[in-house]
Amino acid sequence: MNKDLIQKARQTNLAEYLTSQGVPLKREGQRHRHTEHDSLIFTKNSYYWNSRQEKGNSIDYLVRHMDMSFITAVLALTGASEASLTSPAAPVKGFVLDYETLNPNNQKAKMHLNKERHIENDSIDYLIQNKLLLQDRQTNNIIFPMYDEKNICVGAELQGVTKKRFKGIMKGSKYGYGFNVRFSSDGVFDYALFFESAIDLISFIEYKKNYENKSLNKCILVSMAGLKANIVKHTLNAFDGDLRIVLCVDNDEAGTKFKNEIESIQQNYIDCTPNEKYKDWNEQLGAVKGHSIPIQRLIVRGMSKRNNDSPSETIRKAAAIHSQNHNK
Repeated sequence: MNKDLIQKARQTNLAEYLTSQGVPLKREGQRHRHTEHDSLIFTKNSYYWNSRQEKGNSIDYLVRHMDMSFITAVLALTGASEASLTSPAAPVKGFVLDYETLNPNNQKAKMHLNKERHIENDSIDYLIQNKLLLQDRQTNNIIFPMYDEKNICVGAELQGVTKKRFKGIMKGSKYGYGFNVRFSSDGVFDYALFFESAIDLISFIEYKKNYENKSLNKCILVSMAGLKANIVKHTLNAFDGDLRIVLCVDNDEAGTKFKNEIESIQQNYIDCTPNEKYKDWNEQLGAVKGHSIPIQRLIVRGMSKRNNDSPSETIRKAAAIHSQNHNK
């Protein structure tokens, strides 16, 4: 049996794994508490169930409390195949971006960013020239490549441009990295700015440049493609310098919760959320350029403040209201 794989499973962050599986946990500083079992505590790769006088590692918990066999638990925690349990650990293959699958003219990507996201063409051209923006030939999805500290492409963030839009991460992308844009004449950074999407990141750059005339020198701007504390931690470790965290996340409840989570990493982080009128930096950029906020967003925002519906229920009700108004 592959001892290295078993050791990796034992050292897996148990709280992160359980959260990804929908287990309800509440963060308390450096640890997590189960919301349904007050005495059940998780710290890194260990758990302590005080009322039962029980403790163990990541594998132990999955076997004892999630009805998994030892082998199933190892595979679940590592994402490995069953064959790897009995064979030597294979070298990890690096991320490969197949340039044969790309559309060289990037027209769909340009149109989406300019017409619908209010990004200027010179900013789009800068991204293309620096290989920070690509377009898939088959789907026309925008590809935002992720580069590591050695400037090697290790993954990509995806943004759909058709009616069936989506956001995602390209398969095989390296854990802990995000799409990033760097401003430094000597390769040293003082600030790391974190965003929920690549488009918000690009919108922030354009807003600061054109409407506040602010320099972003000594800054690395990183998209988390969501709200991912692991990308914040990894960026601080991967890039040299005593980086200050700047949070440029959305102006909503999820963004507020994420700020509380980041306090455990750096208490004196800098809060750089958009103006309270706007949800995110792309919406704020559009507003200063004279573009109205989509009515669906305004309805959802207003309804969310008035009731305690789930996000999906709020969106369903908002869609119904919008449809009624449209048909009048």
